[in-house]
Amino acid sequence: MAAPLPVAVAAMLAAGVLGGCTSTPSTASTESPTTLLQQVASELDAAKTFRLTVDTLVPKSSPTATTAPKPGPSTPAQTEAVKMSGVWDVTSGLSRMDGTVNAVKTTILSAAGVEYVSLTSDIAAVEGRKWLKVDDSNATFGEFGQPGLVAQVLRAFHEVHAVSTGHLAGTIVTGEADEHIADPNLLGWLGQLPDELRFDVWTDGSGAPSAIQFTLTGAGTVTTGTARLDSFGTAPVQVNVPTINEVVQAPAA
Repeated sequence: MAAPLPVAVAAMLAAGVLGGCTSTPSTASTESPTTLLQQVASELDAAKTFRLTVDTLVPKSSPTATTAPKPGPSTPAQTEAVKMSGVWDVTSGLSRMDGTVNAVKTTILSAAGVEYVSLTSDIAAVEGRKWLKVDDSNATFGEFGQPGLVAQVLRAFHEVHAVSTGHLAGTIVTGEADEHIADPNLLGWLGQLPDELRFDVWTDGSGAPSAIQFTLTGAGTVTTGTARLDSFGTAPVQVNVPTINEVVQAPAA
């Protein structure tokens, strides 16, 4: 992944450098919302551990190009309902998310660019293995597990304003992202999200983020729902990476 974009040092230039960018001044702070968001992004660049909570509908893989279309009305896009929460350790690259996928109790581990998805007991009994190995650590949660990339997304904001003391809100227009983000992988992921993202940022007395929430609302083959990062600096959890004898390899996409 490309390094986060440089941030202007002078606060008076921040509004012109960060994002697309309109900023409504805060009446409760001497700093502008743009400057406060810049500080939050810088804190995210340095984040080591945090909790991620998602409640999303994620499109399933599209049919292959060789699949003949069926006559009649188009089939609605299929989605996976993902409701999970867990701690991510940026330094080790390990995470554990627990919750449900399509209302089925599920654990998903992430390690060294790989996802391990727990198999249901009936499938595990047949396979003799407990985990499905997916060679893509972003398969389910996208880039929300990378605070430095989340920082880049926030820096590409379209509008930001102060809701109250310690609470910023704004929007990101994904079609404008390439004006502010150079990383093609990050841009590719943003292309899987709605045209406009809404965000809320809550900060503590020092200006460091205590919680960041994205609200994804849209139609079509895009991820929708909410994703929230909080509990920055929390203790990392122990993740036992499955061995080769415990996994079933997922087919290549």
